[in-house]
Amino acid sequence: MPLGLHQLEEAASVMPAWPGNQIPICCACSSALVSEESHTGPSLYRGSCPESQPHRVKMGEESQAPGLPSSPPPHPLSADSSRSLSPTDGKGTPDPSRGITRRLTFPLLSVTLLVSFGSSMLYGYNLAVVNSPAVHIKDFYNATWSRRYGHGLAPGPLTLLYSLTVSTFALGGLGGSLLVGLLVARYGRSGTLSRSSLLVLLAGGFMGFSRELGSPEMVIIGRSITGLHAGICLSVVPLYLGEIAPKNLRGFLGLMPSIFICLGVFSAQVLGLPELLGTERYWPLFLAVVVVPASLQLLLLHCFPESPRYLLIEKNDVCGATEALRRFLGTPDVQDAVQEMKEEQRSLSSVETTSVGQLLRDRAVRWQTLSVAVVNAGMQLSGIDAIWFYTNTIFENAGIPRSQIPYTTVGTGAIEVVAGLIGCFTIEKLGRRPLIITGFCAMGVCLAGITLCLLLQTALPWMRYVAVACVVGIIAGFCMGPAGVPFLMTAELFTQSHRPAAYVLGGSLNWLCNFTVGFIFPFLQMSAGAFCYLFFCGVCLLVALYVHLIIPETKNKTFVEISRTFAARRAVLLACHGATLKLRGYGALEGSLEGSGSGSGSGSGSGLGSGSESELGSGLGSGLGSGSGSGLGSCSGLA
Repeated sequence: MPLGLHQLEEAASVMPAWPGNQIPICCACSSALVSEESHTGPSLYRGSCPESQPHRVKMGEESQAPGLPSSPPPHPLSADSSRSLSPTDGKGTPDPSRGITRRLTFPLLSVTLLVSFGSSMLYGYNLAVVNSPAVHIKDFYNATWSRRYGHGLAPGPLTLLYSLTVSTFALGGLGGSLLVGLLVARYGRSGTLSRSSLLVLLAGGFMGFSRELGSPEMVIIGRSITGLHAGICLSVVPLYLGEIAPKNLRGFLGLMPSIFICLGVFSAQVLGLPELLGTERYWPLFLAVVVVPASLQLLLLHCFPESPRYLLIEKNDVCGATEALRRFLGTPDVQDAVQEMKEEQRSLSSVETTSVGQLLRDRAVRWQTLSVAVVNAGMQLSGIDAIWFYTNTIFENAGIPRSQIPYTTVGTGAIEVVAGLIGCFTIEKLGRRPLIITGFCAMGVCLAGITLCLLLQTALPWMRYVAVACVVGIIAGFCMGPAGVPFLMTAELFTQSHRPAAYVLGGSLNWLCNFTVGFIFPFLQMSAGAFCYLFFCGVCLLVALYVHLIIPETKNKTFVEISRTFAARRAVLLACHGATLKLRGYGALEGSLEGSGSGSGSGSGSGLGSGSESELGSGLGSGLGSGSGSGLGSCSGLA
């Protein structure tokens, strides 16, 4: 097992004076070389892997052995020092995760654009593709029903059948999100994306030939299959990009899929114009266009390597991970990135990949789990899918002439893309929290504005244009932050062992709420009228408040550092709760904290006395130990 940070510190203390206080690194496994006792001759150093050979180095001698530095280290203020293998945490402890900053390379940008175009854009396209040809699809359903049964469909059943066509996409997405954990563990990240492209080819065939075969069922089946693909890719794409991106580019690359989601919506709005594919003749082709991006991804994705984190941490393939890092980062010097991943691997050495049930029961990550649930559910319950699915109906109710609605919709799509670009290029400067809080607040205000406009447009005709502006504000606010940040947060709030289960949970809630909104909104609109948007307004404001109060900023932090932030926050909450303990007698400490009398005292800092709370031991020392002996000495950390 590679050495931990405290072992590295001990190794540094027993080594002879090394130039610049650098720890010698093994060339085979990048672990520290540990000094062994040698009574004759030079000091003996050995690594932790089988390939590492012992190296003899004289005191003060410059080493020529493989894996040991043969030249003095760079000056602390030099350009190369930002990627030194032994930056410290301020207390002299080496911290390989510090100073890992990388530039955007062509392979990183290429694979990001490819998976965003071949997967994420299809999600946005399929959200909006049923909007423009809604009348033609309903006419097809009615005509087919009339040929089969001798009479047409009443307005109520016809609306129900069309709502099923819209919302079955979300049902398929729910099924796909439940498969994410299994697929990424078996096929990897890029392997899952490649195989899921075959689903789109199948769905395109169903929808493209549905009218020729006179089968509305083929449209519904095709929509459910595209939903299955979207459910898989909506989680796997940010997972893949979050694992291959350096921490200083994680926000930029993580929001790239949200831009392509907006591009997908915009593409569907443009192609749905009456001059293009939004006609009675071409609507099946309009639905089947999704096969083009999927085919391109299927052909080209195998040219890029698998996620280095998946290869090293889950498959223990150091050579494969190193080669993947060299390709993605464009440099042979990747030891700092390998060390950061090995640090995470060491912290998870005794932890197996977590299931969804274990994730929900794990008290160590309950704040992260709750945060993922809130932002993913809030993303869909914000009402954005109601806006996308029924944009034409909303504009029609707002009094926009029917002939102008398609062009108004295209204009909103262009604003979506611009808002997504603003979010993508500002996230590394502003951070995650400002974007998602501002986005949800803007959506809440605009949703309240739509309600007011619809109530007053009869008395004030100019309010219809304000309603259009509110729709634009909702879409722009969503694309600026809430469209992509929740998926990025899901990757950042968890370490490797919990990340697949977190994506399953977040994706399932996302699609379940998507289905609920898509299916219920037409009936909610008929029953509540203009007031139906107030529910979405309340959800947006509550989610913004939760993010402001609970979720910390994750910009430029490693996954381990983010986990420690939540652990420290939980420790503070427990300490505040522990302050309410009542003192009875001379030595008994009584309280409601679980396991407060069974621990080992102040020795190891294992939570609050109970070994099950060991997650607080890391980085917190013995401050929160609760001993079983008499007196108050073991609770000194709470003072």
